[in-house]
Amino acid sequence: MPQTNTQQHDAAHHDSWLERVIDRFKPQPAPPPKPSAPSVEGNHAWEQSVDHHHVVPGVTVRDVGLSIYGETRSLHNRPGSNEHIEEARKKIAHAMINDAELSHDTGKRRNRVHDPVEPARKALDNPDEQAAYESSLRAAREADLSGHDPTQGATHFNMRPAPWRFPWKHSYPISTESGPYENSFPSKDAPRHTTWLNTYFPDENERKPHKKR
Repeated sequence: MPQTNTQQHDAAHHDSWLERVIDRFKPQPAPPPKPSAPSVEGNHAWEQSVDHHHVVPGVTVRDVGLSIYGETRSLHNRPGSNEHIEEARKKIAHAMINDAELSHDTGKRRNRVHDPVEPARKALDNPDEQAAYESSLRAAREADLSGHDPTQGATHFNMRPAPWRFPWKHSYPISTESGPYENSFPSKDAPRHTTWLNTYFPDENERKPHKKR
């Protein structure tokens, strides 16, 4: 006897339901694997590659980072700071790189900064020193790779005992002001335990071509 339309529909529905049950128990494809995190060795190799890049001939990114460390190793965050010390270090890095590039282009003397000296391993046993060291090198790398200069071309920086915004030495207009920070080692240039980090633009004379040395 030929099947009626109702019987055919019931059979098709039964087959569809059975297929869905079978599919539920079939092995399903595994989800794609999550991307693995970069290895420590890979990060180290990348950091070394950036560190060895010359911002200008004779000045590497690592040189900039070590100079930042020498200049700011005594500074620490404190309540009320307008930004984290690492952000201020990035601005110092930009100022150092800008100055090196301006010196290379015009022949002017580079502004004096702390010599890029590697700290003794014993010094880095101190957690604060280790943190300042890593922060300074990281600030130099990020400034070198960044397409944005928050100082807009500053070439000078210094520490101020108060939030002074007038031109430094009456010649260099202020660019950025960061702080206040705790200064654990007051010195002649930064005589107080509370200090600000400022960056400054070059003056007109510095922008002019100088006799190549």
